Amino acid sequence: MSATPERLSTRFKMLFSTGDLSTSIPLAIIAFFQLYFLTDVARLRPDYAAWSVLIPRLWDAVNDPLFGMISDRLRTRWGRRRALLLFGSVPLGLSFIFMWFVPTLSQLGLAIYYAIAFILFDTAFTVVHVGYNALTPELTSDYDERSSLNGYRMVFSISGTLSAIIFATVLGWYITDTRLLFSILGVGLGLISIIPPLVVFNITQERSVDEQPEPLPWLESIKLTLNNRPFRFVMGLYLLSWTTASILAAMLVYFANYRLRVPEQANYFVLAAQFSAILFIPFWVWVAKKLDKRRAFILGTFTWIAVLLGLSALPADGITLAYVLAALAGSGIATAYV
Repeated sequence: MSATPERLSTRFKMLFSTGDLSTSIPLAIIAFFQLYFLTDVARLRPDYAAWSVLIPRLWDAVNDPLFGMISDRLRTRWGRRRALLLFGSVPLGLSFIFMWFVPTLSQLGLAIYYAIAFILFDTAFTVVHVGYNALTPELTSDYDERSSLNGYRMVFSISGTLSAIIFATVLGWYITDTRLLFSILGVGLGLISIIPPLVVFNITQERSVDEQPEPLPWLESIKLTLNNRPFRFVMGLYLLSWTTASILAAMLVYFANYRLRVPEQANYFVLAAQFSAILFIPFWVWVAKKLDKRRAFILGTFTWIAVLLGLSALPADGITLAYVLAALAGSGIATAYV
């Protein structure tokens, strides 16, 4: 276990940033393929599939502040944040694996199974994510070092997303049985997701609890946060923009299958959107510096609206134009990142 001084080495930043792989890799597969898997691979009724996703999402809205509070008050020999990484890593990977099996159950049984599997995954994900994110600002008090570290993290996060989609695409070239395909995908990426939190656990150490400020009572901290008008405004923008991104991601595979009728090209539309998002991030960072983040966000949102309107009016034979619009959709995704 190595010490982490105020100035962080490049090697440390890269190793620490691998922690983002354990979140970006599974989230990419869930965002683009979970709903399609439930309805078209597991053959779950659409209304049951919706409940299997909604109930865990409602739990997700509660568990972030819950585990944040637990993390602030946790006292173990491994520290507060590192303990979450240590004990959350294996459940994270295993629960992700179980999400992609198709057990022999009734429709209701399948709905319950997938809801429980997703709840377990989301719980483990939150444990790891809260520990990892809370550890980040405690590594150094230097503003430039924190900014640099967050830059490394963004690179690893986007790379993880892209790698997961590419892996799923390549796997699909060789495996035509979709149930087997998703099972192998789940096992492979689930096992990979276990490793990064353990790497971060191994290379970090926390400051003594005596050096940490006493956390505010939970209700008081919630009240102070919600009384902050700029925070409420930004939170609303964040929720709306990422809700749009999530719906678009979930619908792309359906759009390729049932509107354009090119199911074999579904993953390529996903890749077009993701590659484009990576390319547009530097552009929107530049726009934000030239203007400001508010104006950059407004411009990006209008671009996004135009793309979504174009997709809604796209004819069934407009495959080439669909690729163009999918790529331009990446601009909107990049705006949400920036």
